[in-house]
Amino acid sequence: MKRWQRLGRLAPQFLAASAKRDWPLAALALVSLAPGVAALVAWMQIAWRVRGETLTAAQFGWVLPAALLDAITPAGVLLGSGLVTLLVGCLGLSNAYLASVERRLGGLALLLALGLSRWELMALLLLEAMGLALLGTAAGLALGFFLSIAVWLPARGYLMLEPGFTLYWQPFVIGAIAGLLATLLFVGITGISTALRSPMSALRSRTPRHWIRDWGHWRFSTLGVFFTAVLVASLGVLVLGLRAGLLLTALALVLAAALNAGSLLLTRFYWRLPTPDSSPLWALAVQGLARHRRQTAGMTLAMIAGTLGVGLAALSWMNRRAEATFPLWVAAMLWGACATLVLTSAALAALERRQELGLLAALGARRGRVRRLILLENGIVALAGGTLGAALALAAWALVGAEAGSSYWPLAIAIAVIDVLAALVTATVGAAPVLWLISRQPPGLSLRDRPWLAP
Repeated sequence: MKRWQRLGRLAPQFLAASAKRDWPLAALALVSLAPGVAALVAWMQIAWRVRGETLTAAQFGWVLPAALLDAITPAGVLLGSGLVTLLVGCLGLSNAYLASVERRLGGLALLLALGLSRWELMALLLLEAMGLALLGTAAGLALGFFLSIAVWLPARGYLMLEPGFTLYWQPFVIGAIAGLLATLLFVGITGISTALRSPMSALRSRTPRHWIRDWGHWRFSTLGVFFTAVLVASLGVLVLGLRAGLLLTALALVLAAALNAGSLLLTRFYWRLPTPDSSPLWALAVQGLARHRRQTAGMTLAMIAGTLGVGLAALSWMNRRAEATFPLWVAAMLWGACATLVLTSAALAALERRQELGLLAALGARRGRVRRLILLENGIVALAGGTLGAALALAAWALVGAEAGSSYWPLAIAIAVIDVLAALVTATVGAAPVLWLISRQPPGLSLRDRPWLAP
């Protein structure tokens, strides 16, 4: 009882201090978590309408094998599409929350040293994560109501459904459960696992380690794949039944593992890029990508997932051009979530390097040169990740697409090229807030040991 009473006294002060110090996390919950919940609610409204109906692969239109569509059902495809959008948004929020926890490790370790128990620290961090979850999920449910109405006509024409719009209550419950569970897994548990270190080890400076021995770099990727399986299995079995839910979970596991492997391999590829002495800006960009592996891998993952999803939707448009606006709605929501992840990763990478960038400016580097450095880094990631995602989408269309005839190849290649260009545009737009911060902050302030966004 005394423990609960002390926790009740500590929680309001801890949450108030967190809200004042890390208010951008609340804004990020609105722009990353809310669209994912909204997309899941809207797509589940369509899924609830087509439950029990038989839709062929040609009618469904996406680049998907007929046997796989029969196994997981069209409702499973719609559920998976919504979960992918939600998971990408959660990754952006998770990255920002982990950066916040890592900045506070010294203070959290001091609380432990002063007598705060690990259980109480876990409870405080969990309350903090649940506050973000409630904020983002509530906004997502409201946005999902309007999105469900907006996409009904495109979905009805695309899937050739009977007229008559019905708003089901079950998707809102599923969206609320998914938003809270995803935030608990990706934000709460990962934040707690980062914070629960011994006071002395948290207060000590850490020396860099080789990437093979750096378990922290692999831990978040491994936990991300595991949490994806837990979330998809929980909702898949609930909505689709045991067999289809487990098949959807297996497909999500394969996709999550492949995307993480692709992002980690591309991150390794960046380290191998040549750094000639004649191009110092290029050398600095490559070194910056290599030093901040987690943020680089997160941005690469966003680029691969975004170009893959948008590419599949755009390539499926060639089969049914007149009615193919609904997949583009799905792709647009996924692309928005990926853009948020790109923005978060770029901002966090720049915040981690604020002293380095400030030192460059203090030594005489012009602001324009620093801005070109950040744009070059984002461009490298966008070009590599976007090319891989577009190539995967093109390969899937060639292997599965019913209309992969020779006459369609020029248009398919043009779509892939536009997909990569869109990735470059997204990387540029994602760097805009960072460029704005650089332009308004004096070099001397960047050299101080505090983030730009701190009060």
